[in-house]
Amino acid sequence: MDVLNVLLLIAGFEASVATVCPVGWHRYGKNCYFVIKTKWNWYTAKKTCAASHASLAVPISSEEQTFIWELLQREFYPDGPGNGAWIGCNDINKDGVWQNCPLRGGETNAYQNWREGRPGNQYRYRGADCALMVNSAGGKWGNQYCTNPRYATCELAIIDYNPLFCLQIGSDGRITSPCLTDKHVLMELQAQGLVSCGKACLSHPECSSFNLKDQGQGKMVCQLNDLALQNAAAEDVVEIENCYGLDL
Repeated sequence: MDVLNVLLLIAGFEASVATVCPVGWHRYGKNCYFVIKTKWNWYTAKKTCAASHASLAVPISSEEQTFIWELLQREFYPDGPGNGAWIGCNDINKDGVWQNCPLRGGETNAYQNWREGRPGNQYRYRGADCALMVNSAGGKWGNQYCTNPRYATCELAIIDYNPLFCLQIGSDGRITSPCLTDKHVLMELQAQGLVSCGKACLSHPECSSFNLKDQGQGKMVCQLNDLALQNAAAEDVVEIENCYGLDL
């Protein structure tokens, strides 16, 4: 693959992603949703979503609540999401003032789905500042300590997003781009080019870099990696013909 072809890969991508969710995400309305299947505390789950330009999901209607809860049930079939899944509601800054999920009363009539007795203000609930969908309560919301490890759901607004990725050129004018070994591959998929592979990595909360393998005749394989090239040990990096590795 010559330099011109690579430049075409960079430039020749879809003008808009407004009607399609990234790989592994699920669309509902104007948003895409991704279930984090690793248990994290609320803060880490929030950062994991943010790495994909997303946020922790916050249902704003009974229909959206049902969609997210049914998605969790499918992803963790048949037992559901264990001890529950974090959502974006919290009163970390001020006890009783729930960010993203204002309590009803006064001028507020926002959607909420708290289980009976929650969010609790009693002494035994002090410090339970983060909300989650509770498996044993059929997805109704509860509040727990933010440091508890739980699953989570990310929510991504559908917008146009066109990232730019650059490849390195060696002193001989050839493209030099080592790839990570297969042991760091999270998932593998067909790709249309460099940018579509990069978008797939950006949309995966655990992706830190990606390999694009040109198999010839217009066939390209995109590998999403759990490790950044700049952090990889020497034995984890290989030079493969027509393989191009990039960090986010």
